Amino acid sequence: MTSTKQNQVTWHRERTERLPLVSPGDVTYVLAALFLSGMQMLPASQRVQVVTRVSPFLGRFLSALNVHSTKTIRQNMNVLLGADRSPDAVEVDLRRLLSLIAWNALMINSLPVLSREQIAHLVPIDGISCLDDCLNDSRPVLIWSCHFGVHPLIIAAMLHALDYPIHAVTHVRQMPVAASAFQRRYLQRLARIGDQFPVIDPREGVQRAMLDVLRNGECLYITPDYMVTTNEVQSQSAFLVPIDLLNRRAFLQTGGLRLAKRLKAHVVTVFSNQLDGDERRLVVEPFDLPTSGLTPDELQRDIQACMQRLEAHVLVHPYLWWDLKRFDLVERLRAIPTTG
Repeated sequence: MTSTKQNQVTWHRERTERLPLVSPGDVTYVLAALFLSGMQMLPASQRVQVVTRVSPFLGRFLSALNVHSTKTIRQNMNVLLGADRSPDAVEVDLRRLLSLIAWNALMINSLPVLSREQIAHLVPIDGISCLDDCLNDSRPVLIWSCHFGVHPLIIAAMLHALDYPIHAVTHVRQMPVAASAFQRRYLQRLARIGDQFPVIDPREGVQRAMLDVLRNGECLYITPDYMVTTNEVQSQSAFLVPIDLLNRRAFLQTGGLRLAKRLKAHVVTVFSNQLDGDERRLVVEPFDLPTSGLTPDELQRDIQACMQRLEAHVLVHPYLWWDLKRFDLVERLRAIPTTG
C-alpha cells in the first residue's frame, strides 16, 4: 500500500512538472524546415553546388545556434576520444562535423529530384573496380558501411545509380507514432528515397529477403555499427556479439554476416575520406574476414575486425563520425568492466 502511494506521488509530480516552451533543437528544426522548403525552388541541376557551398556556413551557424547538439558532441569527443585534445581542435572538428550533418541532410532532401546521372556522381569514388571484380566472380557481395562520412542512404543511391544490383538494409518505411511534424517531413523524404532503390526494412523480418538477394548473386548493403545496450535484448538474441570500440563495449548484430558467409559472399567496405581542404570521397576496399566459420566466436572476430577499421578512421577523421551527435552514444558504448 505504501509503495502504491509513493508511485502515485511520483506520477503526480511528473505530470504536474512544467515543460519548457521550447525544447533543445526546436529552433534548428524550424529553420531547417524553412531552408529545405526554399531549396525546393532551386532547379535540380543547381542543388548539388548550392549544398556544397552552404554546408560549411551551416556548420558554423549550427555550432552557435544549437547549444544542445554542440554540447553533446563536445562531451562525446572528450569521453570517447580523450580529453587531452586542445579546445581549438575540438571546436574545428565540431564545426566540420556539423557541416557534414548539414550536407547529408540537404543532399538527402535533394535526392528524390536529382537525375540518375547527377546521383551517380555526387561524390568521387575510389576503388570501385574491386566491386566489379567481386560481381564478375559470380558470387554475392556483402557491402559494409558505417555512420561515418557520407550518409549510407546517399551511398546506396549512388551505387544504384551506377547500376550496381544493391539492396540496402535500412529503416525508411515505418513512421513512428510520436514523430513531430518536422520529423515526419524528414522521414517522408527518406521514404521517397527508399522508393528509388530496393530497401529491406529490418523491422519487417529480413532473413528471407536477405537470403534471396545473396542467392541471386547481388549486393547486400548493411551498416553493422548499430549498438544494442539493454541486457534484456542481449540475453534474448542469439544474433548479437560483443565488440570493442574506442576501449568501450557494445553489441552488434551478426545476421547479415552469417547468411553472407553461408553463401560464400565477397565482403567489401565503403568508407568516407576527407583531407583538410579536400572534397569528400568514398573508398571501396575488399575486406578479408579473419575466420571462415559460423560460430558466435568466429562471427564476433569478423565484426570486431570491421569495427577496428572504423576505429582507425575515427581516430584520424573524428569530424566524419556523425554518431558523435547521439545523446546516447556513451550509453551505447559502455565502459568495459574491470575484472579482479
